[in-house]
Amino acid sequence: MRRAAVFLLAALILMGCGAVCASGGTSGETLVSQSYLNDTYLPAVAEQAGRRLEEKTQSTYDTVLSGLNAKHSAYLAQAGGETSLHLAFADHRLKKGDTVTVYTGSGLLLLAGSAAVAAPSGAVVDVTAGRALAAGAALTEGHRYLAGENAGAAVTITSDTAVVGLEGAYTRSDSGALDYNALADALKAMGLFQGTGTAYGCGYDLEVAPTRVVGLVMFLRLIGEEGAALACTQGNPFADTPAWCDRYVAYAYAKGYTKGVGADAAGALYFAPDTVLSAGEYMTFVLRALGYTDSGTNPDFSWSNALGKSVELGVLNSAEQAMLTGGSFLRAQVVYVSYFALSAATKDGGGTLLDRLVSVGGVDEAALYTTMNSVTVSRLQSGSRS
Repeated sequence: MRRAAVFLLAALILMGCGAVCASGGTSGETLVSQSYLNDTYLPAVAEQAGRRLEEKTQSTYDTVLSGLNAKHSAYLAQAGGETSLHLAFADHRLKKGDTVTVYTGSGLLLLAGSAAVAAPSGAVVDVTAGRALAAGAALTEGHRYLAGENAGAAVTITSDTAVVGLEGAYTRSDSGALDYNALADALKAMGLFQGTGTAYGCGYDLEVAPTRVVGLVMFLRLIGEEGAALACTQGNPFADTPAWCDRYVAYAYAKGYTKGVGADAAGALYFAPDTVLSAGEYMTFVLRALGYTDSGTNPDFSWSNALGKSVELGVLNSAEQAMLTGGSFLRAQVVYVSYFALSAATKDGGGTLLDRLVSVGGVDEAALYTTMNSVTVSRLQSGSRS
């Protein structure tokens, strides 16, 4: 645009010069030579025009920047100086009761979980749906939201865990609710939890229901046999397992840890890796990891009473049993049970599950205990709420 303006000025000057030439003497002579116009006058005029445009552009830029800085300072003052700022969407793992307040022009994207919005001033717009939200409205997963003029929109997490993308100016207030995210971080640091590879929220997918293959993999990690499973050379007898879990399932079958869910008419075995896993089924894996049996002539428990037996055996308490039976069983709860099961005593009285993991899995005991000692999340107790 600047270049076009320079050329326009030069063209106008050239037209004026043409008029000067036309008004010259009667003999056809001009007042100014053509070479002077082309080589000296016009280049100088173009340079001067360009300089003036640069000065005007810089002045406009400085004015706009000053206004933006003033608005940002106002946001900082409004939030007590604790406002964070992201120029592009950045995702955050949150827990129930955490509140994020976004300010005018800032955006929020609910990636996983559930949340509700309250707008004490201004409007909050669902950009994806093209409508304004009423106070207290639930956010829709996958939708992008924008805080309107003079808005301070407080968004509160209503699920156990959630992932939100934030852009612009915002403040965050953390609740005292059970922090499943911290437990997932700890298990990951200990090499016992890796997530699914989802591109947001550290890939944890704590908001998703676990599957049979997730339960099996976690079981092998808790007993320190993941390395052996990955090195297994046995054939995989199941016809329905994806490539990523092929070695886990082959190893578990060879060790007698699983027989699958049955065979079809042609005799092909099926594992049903994507079938949703219940809390009782996962506790079956945990009790097996602790050395209890659910088979033979004198089993310690059965999959149908695994939760109740876990309380009797001291692996769970009554508050935890209520949590597992009173709501959705998600990967967040898998993380909770797995982490605190590490402190449970094994059936043979030889120590805890963590002790067994250290002795069998060839892991760094000091590193594991250092990680556990850094966790401040407490177990649920009677009367507490997740």
